Amino acid sequence: MDSTDSGEVLLAISDGGDGSDAVEVTTLAAAGLMERAHLQEWVVAHPIILGSGVKIVTIEYDGWVVAGDPQRDRLDVLGLDTDGRLVVVEVKRGIAPDTVEMQVIKYAAMASRFRLESLAVAHAAFCSSRGTSMSVDQAVEALQAHAETVSDETLADPRVVVIAQGFSPVVISSVIWLAQRGVDVSLVRFQPYRHAGGQVFVTFSRLFPLPDIERSIVAPGTLTAEVSTEKLPRVEWTGADLVALGRVANVTTRTTLDLCAEKHDEHVSLTEIVEAAGVTRPQARGQLAGLTQVTKRRFGRRNWPITMDWAVDGSQQAFYTMTASTAALWGEAAVQLDVEQSDAGGVADAELQSDVEPAPNEQ
Repeated sequence: MDSTDSGEVLLAISDGGDGSDAVEVTTLAAAGLMERAHLQEWVVAHPIILGSGVKIVTIEYDGWVVAGDPQRDRLDVLGLDTDGRLVVVEVKRGIAPDTVEMQVIKYAAMASRFRLESLAVAHAAFCSSRGTSMSVDQAVEALQAHAETVSDETLADPRVVVIAQGFSPVVISSVIWLAQRGVDVSLVRFQPYRHAGGQVFVTFSRLFPLPDIERSIVAPGTLTAEVSTEKLPRVEWTGADLVALGRVANVTTRTTLDLCAEKHDEHVSLTEIVEAAGVTRPQARGQLAGLTQVTKRRFGRRNWPITMDWAVDGSQQAFYTMTASTAALWGEAAVQLDVEQSDAGGVADAELQSDVEPAPNEQ
């Protein structure tokens, strides 16, 4: 696709508006501007290019491993939006190659293996490399402050952004096909201009999907109302519900349910859960935040099968409680889940050996 296909014209207007000059279209290469040193840094400095509410987590991430062996793939930019979803970004200085959509899908699949703590390790390293010393715990707090609902579950569903000066019909057709099948992918087109005085201007615009296009189409229809998750009902948990929940539960959620069932009608502290689950406190908080998303999205309700209360002394210690009736149902569900896990264990172990995920960095 030629860089002038958009029909965009940039004018330089003189003081008072009496005169105007068309600014010449150029390329980054012709202007002597580079992909990593310049284009990528503009994205870091202005993350609004990726959409509203995006925080840059890291750049040039290459800490992937598979079965303990490092991989050489390098992700250009990784962001986090306010919904707790990762934003996987691929940057191209010129026209995007015809295989770019497969490249970013690969990166999205690899990035979906991030957990909150490994993401915090990457963010702490990025901030420290830029002159802002940050511990992993501080990085966790920064990420959670930006996206209150961030969890392992939200991180597992990244969206993709490709930035280039142009996209071929092959790429656009492939991206539309992917979007129609539920892949959240965006194309952002940039256009450099060089003014007669030598100054370079660059515009960024979203090529796909078109913003709010459905709101601009006039067609016969019916009035519908989107139900806010805040208005979801409180629904009593059944045994079948608990089995379904257990199948998607992370280690902290499963441990919490087990402990609360064992000590039903008593308060179980987050400290107990952390010790029993063998996770860190930031990991536990992130994984339990994911329980809220699961109950809303998968089960159409806003209540957990347990209740949470804060310590009365203001220490920010959380306590969890399960009723005796729910504990009995969970006990039956846990037996069924253990049988299912035992039957599937051999297959799961084999699959895990091929997973590509962020390396367990040490600090």
